[in-house]
Order: sequence, then C-alpha cells, then structure tokens
Amino acid sequence: MVTNMIEIDASPWLLENGMIDIGVYIGKGACEPCFEEKTSLIDLIDKALQSYTVPNTSSIPDYHHEDVELLVNSLKKAYKHAKKQAKNMGVSTDE
Repeated sequence: MVTNMIEIDASPWLLENGMIDIGVYIGKGACEPCFEEKTSLIDLIDKALQSYTVPNTSSIPDYHHEDVELLVNSLKKAYKHAKKQAKNMGVSTDE
C-alpha cells in the first residue's frame, strides 16, 4: 500500500488596512498561495452581527444580546492589545 501525504497550510494575516488575507499553501515548502481570499475586519463584524438577527430584519433578539456584548468586548480587548503591543514596540498610536 502506498501512502501519499500532502502538506497544506492555511494562514490568515491581518493587513495594515484592516483587510484579512487568507492564503492556502499546498505542497512542501510552497512559496506562493494556491488559493487566496481577502475580506475586511468590518465585513467580518457585519457578518457576525447579521448572524444574530431575526431573518429578513435588522433586529437582534434579546436572547442574542449577551452574544453581541461578548463580540464587542472581544473587539475592544483586541483594540487595547494592539495599542499596547504597538506602544511596547515603539509606535505611538494616540489619536
């Protein structure tokens, strides 16, 4: 019996313009992605929030309010982390 193995690496990268680039590399030591998809952080947030709405409306029911609060708080935490890390690396991000 012959066994074949294929190395696959899917790597997301957050770009400086808020875009998220997802590259899928196939093959050992692949330098160029075989598949690449880009989306924005804003689009991901919109999709996440839309997933909590009542179908065909823009209303989020009460039973999803805690989920939305968790999402918003995690984004705030990520923002604070990015500011702290940038400052630790010598970049002031004061607005």
